[in-house]
Amino acid sequence: MRGINYIKTICTAVIIMLFIVAGTKTGHAQQDPVYTQYMNNLMSVNPAYTGVRGVGSISGIFRKQWLNLKGAPTTSSLTLSMPLDSLHVGGGMDFLHDNFGHFSTTALFLDYSYRIRATQTTQISFGLKAGFNYVQSRLTEIDRYHYDDAYILEYGDYTRFLPNFGVGVFWYGEDFYAGVAVPRLMQNEYTKDEVEVQAASREQRHYFLHGAYMIQLSPTTVFKPGLTTMITAGAPVTADFDFSFLFLDRFWLGAMYRISDAVGAYAQVQLNQNLKIGFSYDYTHTRLKNFNDGTFEVMLRYDFKTKGTQVFPHLGF
Repeated sequence: MRGINYIKTICTAVIIMLFIVAGTKTGHAQQDPVYTQYMNNLMSVNPAYTGVRGVGSISGIFRKQWLNLKGAPTTSSLTLSMPLDSLHVGGGMDFLHDNFGHFSTTALFLDYSYRIRATQTTQISFGLKAGFNYVQSRLTEIDRYHYDDAYILEYGDYTRFLPNFGVGVFWYGEDFYAGVAVPRLMQNEYTKDEVEVQAASREQRHYFLHGAYMIQLSPTTVFKPGLTTMITAGAPVTADFDFSFLFLDRFWLGAMYRISDAVGAYAQVQLNQNLKIGFSYDYTHTRLKNFNDGTFEVMLRYDFKTKGTQVFPHLGF
């Protein structure tokens, strides 16, 4: 119990420090995509999640944001992970393609994790990811008042290959998990020779905090409240509050509230021991609600056994 309280104190201190860091800088924008079904896409932001489920798996999410709004974001994410239990490590890969109007990002990262036992019932995983973002800008294609705008003509179209790396920590047990991650530590510049738009011309660090707790309501029903928070210096804090129910270890029904942005719901089904599918829909409650018909996601995950002693935990992550 003393060990758990000690770790909780450390986690609380880290969270406070991250909020302080996020609040002391200005002029930057949030750049990473958000998801409604974060609980099935943790590896894309936290490399320490790699392999902690004890099974090899491949997972994909397709997200179409702000339906019927021209140029709205479309995001595709694919992750592959494999545990090496004898070495207490996990390895994997995550791929992302995000397209927002005339700006797109394609990312490919390799992930590694190492697990240690924290207490008799909990483990801590430390993760590292390394890879690159390939950024494309086509601003000369946008409709604008001055078609001879000097900045857009000179800097509007470009491609950048941006190497990067990230870190994360993931603490988990039979009925909970908590993690903190910075998936990209380097703040690469998009345009190297232009200083007047410095705030918008570089990658920004995003700090992710996430956690959930499983509460057994009956032999057939589990309730899981969860939280995913994304912090970027100078941008509003994005926090998703997730409330879901698991029935018969197979059916998930949940609702989500994103601060100052959207509300949503999702359903997931474990079709068999290996295959899980999910669908979500969220609707913004900002002024954008007058110009779009909501956002949907489709999730698909396939788990495969690599040896007979492995199990398929039902913790919902």
